[in-house]
Amino acid sequence: MTAIWYEVLPVTLLAGHAVLIRHHREEHIAPWMIQNLPNVHPNDLVVNHLLAFFDDVFDPKQTIVHSTSWRYEHSDDRLLLTYLAVLPQGDWLKGWMATRRIFIAPVGTGEILCGNHLFPPERIEQPHVVAHALDHLASLYTYDPAIQAVLEPAWQEILGARVPKPAGYLLPALEMSR
Repeated sequence: MTAIWYEVLPVTLLAGHAVLIRHHREEHIAPWMIQNLPNVHPNDLVVNHLLAFFDDVFDPKQTIVHSTSWRYEHSDDRLLLTYLAVLPQGDWLKGWMATRRIFIAPVGTGEILCGNHLFPPERIEQPHVVAHALDHLASLYTYDPAIQAVLEPAWQEILGARVPKPAGYLLPALEMSR
């Protein structure tokens, strides 16, 4: 039977750059994984997990938790529902890094990976998932008043390049003809 898991990608800002927060047990870049529980809404599991770990840093009035995508991993017969968790920036980050409670990794620009008109790409790696999640956040920021109210202004510059282009946008076609 296919297992359902939630992969959580906590991010915040450090010196004007987006960083991915890694659990103290995960020095390598791997998402936080939470196994599905029957009869429990995925958001409840993810929010409770984040609240338990981040404690006072997880301020529901300043934190965004949003599902951004899903994918099936054939090798493990599991369905992954990806959540982006945007935590507020602050002095807490440096203190937690100094005590090795967390590790961080720069997010970077991230390459977009596309499948074809019927199927997803054959292999999806974490940088592609993070890039897709940030694209999703950028899109939400253009129209979702709840996201607009909570997202810190410093994210606007980071997400600006990720905002979907309007109909008639020709730059990629022009670049391809060069």
